[in-house]
Amino acid sequence: RFDVLFGRNKRCTHHPGTMRCQLLVEMHWKEYEGQNKFERGRIADKIVRIVHESHGRFLKWDGDSAMATGSWKEVDNNTAHAKVTHFFRSLRERKQRSEKPANTSAPKRGIENGNGTDVIDSTAKVSGPTEVSDTSLFAKRLRAPGMDDISESLEA
Repeated sequence: RFDVLFGRNKRCTHHPGTMRCQLLVEMHWKEYEGQNKFERGRIADKIVRIVHESHGRFLKWDGDSAMATGSWKEVDNNTAHAKVTHFFRSLRERKQRSEKPANTSAPKRGIENGNGTDVIDSTAKVSGPTEVSDTSLFAKRLRAPGMDDISESLEA
């Protein structure tokens, strides 16, 4: 199933439905960032609708934190909307972190060649972040059946 699981553990974050939702967020990133608050909410609602139309649910664990006892409960649309907007905020934070230049304020000492001179220039600047390809980290990790129909469901 394409259920989106609430939680920060690996079981939740690597679940195919959660990763699919994160991929949908990445696919709508450029459109989302250029909009006002109302339009961003509309885009988040669209992603919630896509998940529901593919028979996915937004599920939250109702039980102990170790997940030993309890069950998954479906959340309402407002909570699902909040989860999708959280994915957008997390994506923005990841992109901002990756765009920060490398710290060159305190260069590390290079390898000495025996006579006290450095073989490696420790003051050389590190190049900035490379272009991010269209294939996201989530898409690379995701090997769930049914991923081919994402672009078709986006047309709706």
